[in-house]
Amino acid sequence: MSIHTRRVTSGALRYDVRIKHAGQLVATRTFRRQGDAETWEREQYRALQLGEFLPPSQTSTPFAEVVATFLAARRDQVTPHTWRTDSDNLKATPRAWDALPISSIGRGDVLRHLTDELKIKARSTVSRSRTTLSALFNYAVQEGMLLRNPVREVSMPAGKEQDSEGIETFTDAELTDTLQRQYELNPLMAEVTEFISLTGLRWSELRSLRVRNLQNLSYPAIRVLRAQSDGYAEKGTKTRKGRTIPLVTRAYEIARRRADGRGADEFLFSSKTGRQLRGNLLRRYLKWGETAHGYTIHALRHYAASSWLRAGIPVNQVSEWLGHKNPNTTLRIYAHVLGEAQDAAAIARLDAMAPAMPPRWDSRTDYPHASKGGNGLSGP
Repeated sequence: MSIHTRRVTSGALRYDVRIKHAGQLVATRTFRRQGDAETWEREQYRALQLGEFLPPSQTSTPFAEVVATFLAARRDQVTPHTWRTDSDNLKATPRAWDALPISSIGRGDVLRHLTDELKIKARSTVSRSRTTLSALFNYAVQEGMLLRNPVREVSMPAGKEQDSEGIETFTDAELTDTLQRQYELNPLMAEVTEFISLTGLRWSELRSLRVRNLQNLSYPAIRVLRAQSDGYAEKGTKTRKGRTIPLVTRAYEIARRRADGRGADEFLFSSKTGRQLRGNLLRRYLKWGETAHGYTIHALRHYAASSWLRAGIPVNQVSEWLGHKNPNTTLRIYAHVLGEAQDAAAIARLDAMAPAMPPRWDSRTDYPHASKGGNGLSGP
């Protein structure tokens, strides 16, 4: 056995692993957990047998240094938004990792980090953090710093009980009230709110629309080809694929009025001066915090999708209009809306199957034991 246990000044145990080959000491590593030490020991001896052994000089690079080189290499490989998300996710890793050799961070460390994150963040957010970590360790494997990616061995932990991925959005009454109040404040900007609620566009897609994207061939529609989040360069849509969204009469009226007298390359939705819209200005003009019942601009997209599904539009069609890569995404997010329709249909079928009520149980019949002013439930 090449693992030696010792106790440090604080009283905690440390596990020193010494790997020997042909009578020579070829690698050493210290771990805080015995399980990680045993795993690393097995991997080193297996690597020696297979000729895949990595010398300590390659595996001792500190985690923080690997993060820096990874982000530098990744900057030109992904969109600015993705790069920023990766950067933020790596800033949230334990500070204790920074000085540790990349090879000393095992699946136990990864699991504990993800579990801690789940205590304060949504499951989807933590899942995205796991994706970032996996990309980082893949990079370390490719650079010869590691033999394996420990993140791949860690499934998303259960964490606390998670709610379904259902969304919250405006009710019809809330949206009506929001539009009424916003039109009183700024009709030009209120049209933006209404248009998104009718088309389900992402904010980044709406602010990139040009006049030429408005079509009226066999039916009025908007062609979505580009997207630009506030503060980022314009790029393709989220799925890198264009799509066509048909416009109901009211949506077409808004878009046509915006397009009249303007050049094909001008922004379809813009400020009074023709400048591209910005989210913070829209919220300021419309007093969003006071008029939107606590919802975000993105909730308007959820409102549109929910309205389409309640109207009986097939899921595949709704998925295409929303620009989802896979209809399963639509099903996962809006399952509760589809459930409403199924419940209503089930109740209607059950009501139709129910036997006719006997005359003596007619709801208008006076119950024999009901006393005046009573609830009709008392006995004789």
